[in-house]
Amino acid sequence: MSQVPLDSSHLDYPTVSPLVAAILRCAGGYEAFSVNIPALLRQAFDEVIDAPRTGRFTLSETEKTEKTYVGTKVEILLRNYLAVPKGATLDMLVDGVEIDIKNTTARDWMLPREVVGHPALLVRSSEKTALCDVGIVICRPGYLRLSTNQDGKGQLSASQHINIWWILRQHPYPPNFFEVLSVTERNRIMAAGGGTARIAALFEAVQSKPISRHQVTALAQQQDPLKRIRRNGGARDILAPKGIAILWGQRDRALIEKLNLGPVTADEFISFMPETADDIALLRDANHID
Repeated sequence: MSQVPLDSSHLDYPTVSPLVAAILRCAGGYEAFSVNIPALLRQAFDEVIDAPRTGRFTLSETEKTEKTYVGTKVEILLRNYLAVPKGATLDMLVDGVEIDIKNTTARDWMLPREVVGHPALLVRSSEKTALCDVGIVICRPGYLRLSTNQDGKGQLSASQHINIWWILRQHPYPPNFFEVLSVTERNRIMAAGGGTARIAALFEAVQSKPISRHQVTALAQQQDPLKRIRRNGGARDILAPKGIAILWGQRDRALIEKLNLGPVTADEFISFMPETADDIALLRDANHID
């Protein structure tokens, strides 16, 4: 789903509209935002799960303190992507306006006392559905259920979501394949054999969907996953005779665009089994399939 802006008659429209425009300008436009923010979320989850070093594959396997750190990771990556500084009080400064960044993997957001009355960039994502929401809201006291606890945090409840300008709404982001595959498929991939065989099994099971470098590295059990993917002994040798190509967002961008497989970022791979003669010829010419 694309943007869901506030109605121009909404109380917050004059404040939120220029903030959204400024954020999208920093991001390089809406199209760039809609591609790079989902990839950023995948990166944040994968870096916290840290599968190559920990042997874990899902967020549910991480410690409680690590789950909390996902929000900090999203904040850091998002601010760096937009190339904006921290504010004096809140998480980032955009066109002279301080904006807080709040991430959740639950239903609603918990907002600290210092953000009341100020704008917040809200990020929500689900590893189970691989869908995310990103929006801007002015955290007016009337929108919040304020806590009586000492921390004074407020919660933006579902009934107040009508006051959010959704920049992305129920937007797909690269899934964690261990969350979306069936148990049978997961077990089959893990039982395929060594790192190369596991990667081949993964790309055969999950086609036409980007898979992050972190996840490939986790299956490869080495820091150079390309060695397990490329020809001359890699997963491509296993899949090419089956007519399945593995493409890399960094090296094969032009080919990915010709095949209409995007968006695929430079840190993602995608497998594809062509059906048309033209697509087969393209991949054969590039030595991706036999």
